[in-house]
Amino acid sequence: MKIVDHQLQGTGVHFKQTPNYYNPPFKTPTKLPDAIIIHYTAMTNAADAIKVLTTKKPEGGNASAHLVIGKQGEITQLAKFNQRTWHAGDSSYNGRKGYNSLSIGIEIDNVGWLIKQNNGKFSRARLTDEYTEDQVVNLPHFNPKVRHEYWETYPQKQIDAVFEICELLRKQYGIIEILGHDEISPNRKQDPGPAFPMDELKSEVLSDRSGEAVEGIVNADLLNIRAGAGVNFEKVAQPLSQNAEVEILEESNGWYKVSTKVEGWVSKKHITPTR
Repeated sequence: MKIVDHQLQGTGVHFKQTPNYYNPPFKTPTKLPDAIIIHYTAMTNAADAIKVLTTKKPEGGNASAHLVIGKQGEITQLAKFNQRTWHAGDSSYNGRKGYNSLSIGIEIDNVGWLIKQNNGKFSRARLTDEYTEDQVVNLPHFNPKVRHEYWETYPQKQIDAVFEICELLRKQYGIIEILGHDEISPNRKQDPGPAFPMDELKSEVLSDRSGEAVEGIVNADLLNIRAGAGVNFEKVAQPLSQNAEVEILEESNGWYKVSTKVEGWVSKKHITPTR
């Protein structure tokens, strides 16, 4: 797969434009997305989810996302990556708010939480489908307020497609965050839930750079560069100016070790990785 003009191209990739989107730019230093939000569709098949996400209802309550990933790894793109879709809603994480204007939304075909029925199968209210034990895992959610125990599993082909896409997006857009909907809206959302390997996704895509140089730009007016990862360390050079380019060498406790003409530590929140 590859990205051309903010659109995925490759085998098994389809495009169907949703009417539910904001115009660009994103509210990031690069004016393009720098985060990815992972969702499940909470529906029983991808076709129905795509229909909902590409329908604009006159009474409102519309939703959309950039991608829907089917159970066999098939991909439907609903908006170009430079268009802001309606997938995150009221959302915040680590001081950032409004993830519709920060992120790419990926919807995974998965029903989510389930309840064990008297017949030994799994379903819930308003679902016509039932799931068997081999399609379900019994896992706690990281959020103790979420009481659901049973969750539909994610097929490996589907997981592999999500990992591949996220890696491609990271390289293209300098993605700095991959989060679940349950992380940015913990009081109202549970997706993608404990059945999806979020920790592995973050580790593989964001931590393993395979030896490639990681660069960034300063997004503060002036940025002090220090001898260590914290404000108690002495300054080692004149402050970096806004839009100064740096190479990111290391990360520790919310700080980046960067290299310009000198090496030193700067607050991570004031650096936007570019690749």
